[in-house]
Amino acid sequence: MKKFVIFLIVIVLTLAFASPAFAYTVTVTAEPADGGDVTVNDMPGGGDISEGTNAVVKAVPKDGYIFAGWFREDGSAVDESGSEFTYTLEEDRTYVARFEKKYTFALNASPQEGGTVSQSGTEYMLNDNVTVTAAPAENYNFIGWFADPSSEEPISTELEYTFTVSADTPATLTAKFAATYQLDVSVSPEGTGTVVGTGAYPGGSVVTVGASPAQDWRFSGWYDADLPGKIISSDPEYSFNLDENRALVALFERSYTYILMWVLIWIGICFAVFVVVMRTIRHFRIVRRRRRRRPRRY
Repeated sequence: MKKFVIFLIVIVLTLAFASPAFAYTVTVTAEPADGGDVTVNDMPGGGDISEGTNAVVKAVPKDGYIFAGWFREDGSAVDESGSEFTYTLEEDRTYVARFEKKYTFALNASPQEGGTVSQSGTEYMLNDNVTVTAAPAENYNFIGWFADPSSEEPISTELEYTFTVSADTPATLTAKFAATYQLDVSVSPEGTGTVVGTGAYPGGSVVTVGASPAQDWRFSGWYDADLPGKIISSDPEYSFNLDENRALVALFERSYTYILMWVLIWIGICFAVFVVVMRTIRHFRIVRRRRRRRPRRY
């Protein structure tokens, strides 16, 4: 009897240890297939995992792709934001790792010393929003963002430009800067007129300065403060390309009308004084004559 009991115990123990532990099947796939590698506990594509063991699900995107998320067989999203997550086995499961084409954007500054450029991220997916920012250096102005550096038409003139990634979005954006030059405009002699145009302008800008004479003055011409004897334009409105710091002076002179008016005034004053003097002299002469003709009384 004892031998039979021992035999049964041996049989039970043998069956217990010989039977494989219960396992769950976890399957993972990549979408698209060439978008990345997927594993479960380092097994490509998944496999059978013993009960009581945690499943470590991992997705590694290949070059040119970015991990977009985990999804179940029915297409519903898994509430896991990372490309790797761990969970306790409780049933057979199938997961899909979705990958999307990776978009990156190269930013250039032209010229390089003109300013700095930055972007809101490094890798983007289709329909993501991207913000690029340009910061001009001292004495430079921002012109705009260009898809083609040789183009003269910017795609945006905003320092902070936001766009949505699409299949047609250019892979390189160039921020163009232009040197800023100072233009100073003054009047000579002071108080003889007014001028407009002083300010800072992007290099190469077409700038127009204007001069308006005060009453009884006339505009004579523009000259460079560094070359005071050379008139460069006799037009009150003068336009030119600004490619360096400059100081222009508007020269005014007394108007011929003003001079003629004062000449006539002085002629009139002199004539009036002459008339008054002559009349006074005549008056005294008449008085003297009358006194001479008056008969004497004895």
